[in-house]
Amino acid sequence: MAFSEKLNGYWEEGYHYYMEFRDDALTVRSYDRKIVLETEISYDAAALDRGERTVISLKDPVLSRTITGEMMTEIGELAYEDGELRMLYHYPILGDKHYTLHKVDHDPFADIILRDEEYLDRLQGDWFEWIGTGKGADNSKRLTVKGNRLSWGVWGGGAFHVISYVSSPDIILLTPEDLTRSDFGGFTRIEVKPDMLITTMMVTDMSMPSTVFARKDMLDKIEVPGSALRAPENTMMYRGPGVPMGPMGSMNPLGSFGPMMGPANPAEPLQKPEPPKEGGTFCPACGEGLQEPLPRFCPECGTPLRK
Repeated sequence: MAFSEKLNGYWEEGYHYYMEFRDDALTVRSYDRKIVLETEISYDAAALDRGERTVISLKDPVLSRTITGEMMTEIGELAYEDGELRMLYHYPILGDKHYTLHKVDHDPFADIILRDEEYLDRLQGDWFEWIGTGKGADNSKRLTVKGNRLSWGVWGGGAFHVISYVSSPDIILLTPEDLTRSDFGGFTRIEVKPDMLITTMMVTDMSMPSTVFARKDMLDKIEVPGSALRAPENTMMYRGPGVPMGPMGSMNPLGSFGPMMGPANPAEPLQKPEPPKEGGTFCPACGEGLQEPLPRFCPECGTPLRK
């Protein structure tokens, strides 16, 4: 089978997805450059080289699954057109979303800044889970940093790097040392703040606060971001009561993913989404009020707002 150099290489969407094509292989990475899909592909290379719209067939189009294995999101269609890649991203419940990717001349880690020397010393030791409904901590739930290794009960662990990105140098993250795994002990990422660590999980295209950890002597002093005070609402199947995920709820797998599965009490009626706020500009993810000129990222939850 023939392949096209027009397609081979790196393609970037900007905030959410990053692709690498190598002949019959495709690697898709998420916004933080972790691999979410590796699959074989096929397409009409001659048609693509002629500049015609060319659909790229994927052996495995699934980008994410629920904890029970059902497809949660997938690539509905991927096509080369007018020098761009057009991706149709399919949500089974919410419908489709379109992304456009452009070819770039750099690899997916070209904009990563390693910050180990700056941050490893201050991260050492125990970090305790902050309890969102009051002051204090559950001493059995802690993150421990020893050297460049993280441990978190029976769920998390392993070597890590402290990094940021050239595009967002002030956001400091802990990521797996190999920078390619799809998760980190159940977390999408761990963000480093001056006096706390905030773990987050990725739900569709939005990174959602999950659990806050702080030093034991700071648990009654830290100012937790407003986005972490609220249990995230489901973005996939319904908007209504469910198992909280975050400082107000458990970080066990069922507790974390509960909001995506349905109401905690099936007898409870599903609630309609609240109407959008009027009279100002608000973050579409957390509802934070925004001032003009619009920032690139929401100052409360970090959701991208513009390119």
